[in-house]
Amino acid sequence: MAGEIIAKVADLLQEALSVHSSCKSVILCTKEGVVVAAVYRHDEGDAAILSTVSAALAWSGISALALFSDSRPVYLVHTTEVERVITVLQPDHYLIFVLDRGDETSFKLEKKLTTLQAFATRVELLMHSSAEFIFENMLDRLVKSMPEIDHAMLLTLDGLPLGSVGIANDIELAGIAGSIFANGLTFSESTDHIVLSSDTFGLLVARVDEKRLLLVGSKAIPKTGLADKILRFVRSGTIVH
Repeated sequence: MAGEIIAKVADLLQEALSVHSSCKSVILCTKEGVVVAAVYRHDEGDAAILSTVSAALAWSGISALALFSDSRPVYLVHTTEVERVITVLQPDHYLIFVLDRGDETSFKLEKKLTTLQAFATRVELLMHSSAEFIFENMLDRLVKSMPEIDHAMLLTLDGLPLGSVGIANDIELAGIAGSIFANGLTFSESTDHIVLSSDTFGLLVARVDEKRLLLVGSKAIPKTGLADKILRFVRSGTIVH
C-alpha cells in the first residue's frame, strides 16, 4: 500500500512539474525536512539539502511571523541569483517548487499560487489516505518512548530549528546547539555526539545524518544510560521519518 501511495504522489509531482516551463524540480518533504519524493525536469538536484533548508526556513519563519501577526505563513519564497524556491506549507508536509530564474520572466507567483497550493493540498490528502503515512512528529515519538526526556529539538547542522518539544526559545537554543557541535567538528569531522552534564541536568547534541542534529535535555542524562538509549534510537533509523 505504501508503495502505491508513493507512486501516486510521484505522478502528482510529475504533473506539478509542468506548472511552468521554468520549474526544474518538485520535492515533497515532511515538516522536519525529510524527503518523501522528488521529480526533476533534467538533472537531479540535492533534494535533501532543499528539504532541510526549506523546513528550517519554515520553522524560523513561523516563529518570526508570530512576533508580528497571529497568522501563520502558508508559503515562503527563497530567491538566489539563479533559482527561486517556492515552498507551500501544509500541516504535515511541504511541497517545494524549484524555478530557474533565467526562464521565469513569465512566471507570476500571484497568478500561480492557487495552483501550487492546490497541488500541495492534493498531495497532503493523498499521504493521509493511508494509515502508514499518518504523520506523527519524530520528536513526539522520541518523548513518548522515553518519558524521562524533558526537552528535545531537531535542527540543521548550521543551527536552524526544524521542530521541538518542550522548548520555548527554539531559535536561540538551536543556534547554541549548532555552535556546540560545530566546535566539536573543529576537532574532528567525524564527531558523532557531544554530552554536557551537570550534577542535575544533561544535554546531548547528536548527529542524525549529514544535514541534521538532535538536541535532547534531561535530568536523567547524568544519572542513567539515557544518552546511549537515545543514540540507539537514532541509529536504528526510527528517527528518519
